[in-house]
Amino acid sequence: MAVDSPAAPPPLPPWLEAPRDRLVARGRAGRLPHGLLIRGASGVGKSLLSVSLVQSLLCERASDRDPPCGACNSCRSLIGGVHSEVWMLEPEEPGKAIVIDAVRDATEFLSLSGSGSLRVVRVRPADSLTLHAANALLKTLEEPPGGALLILEAAQPARLPATIRSRCEDVEVPTPPLEQVHDWLRPLAADEAAVEEAYAAALGRPMAARDLLTEPERMAGWEQDREVLQQILSADAVTPLAATMQRSLPETLLPRLQALLLSAQRLLATGELDTFGRRFPRPELEAFTRRHGARGLATLAGRANTWQRQLSTSLNPALRMEDIALAFLPKGGR
Repeated sequence: MAVDSPAAPPPLPPWLEAPRDRLVARGRAGRLPHGLLIRGASGVGKSLLSVSLVQSLLCERASDRDPPCGACNSCRSLIGGVHSEVWMLEPEEPGKAIVIDAVRDATEFLSLSGSGSLRVVRVRPADSLTLHAANALLKTLEEPPGGALLILEAAQPARLPATIRSRCEDVEVPTPPLEQVHDWLRPLAADEAAVEEAYAAALGRPMAARDLLTEPERMAGWEQDREVLQQILSADAVTPLAATMQRSLPETLLPRLQALLLSAQRLLATGELDTFGRRFPRPELEAFTRRHGARGLATLAGRANTWQRQLSTSLNPALRMEDIALAFLPKGGR
């Protein structure tokens, strides 16, 4: 998306500043390796770190430890997603794999002569590379063209071949402490309660919590999911529950359903509500845990894991939701 009057980029979340500064200092001194593996939990800010690093290295005005200016031609091009020295290697559709042809296009881009001394390929998510695609990328990591920098972003780095991991420098983005995330999110929220709700609804992912606070459609999605989960706690008939569930997106509803089941298991075991469980009336959650019991909750949690894995399959959405709804109903309501 083009920007008419770009300004200096907003400051990074505090937990990303130190790794960004270290990498930028090494990059400006010409001491970065050809491959970086930026790994960390989903939503912790891996892409923000990558973008800030690349923009800092390509900025025409910044030097030493300066942040990118946001206004030079290079920054403007990067913000607009059209920088001639940067290539995005990612799936054609979210949730799909990165295939070998896409890797070949990226490696061909690296082999071309650029206008500067640095050419960058960002691979995200790197853990979605097919085996053939990973093997093709390995050849470039083993014999990279001059000035090439490959940045791989992965939430599940173990899914990458060991040969890929061994040829990249490991850059871990740790999950920040809750207090630090709250301090970062607080200016975006009306009050502390809104911060807590966004963080809970985002399942502890800082970037997703930020999006909930700044993008009304995401907050609306959470409110719809919460309505579904509220109905699951006391539902007694398939049809109305399945109809309500079909208004939610499975990719957001199912992880939150898993979180609700974990909250119920914790409540049953300890008598305490976790952050996610506090989004729902305690009496209803207690009744839900008593109705299903420890064994029933464990069975439902296992089935929820299966439903999550089936997201990439082409199941009929209505039948999927009816199957999930049936699992939560008392026998008399089926």
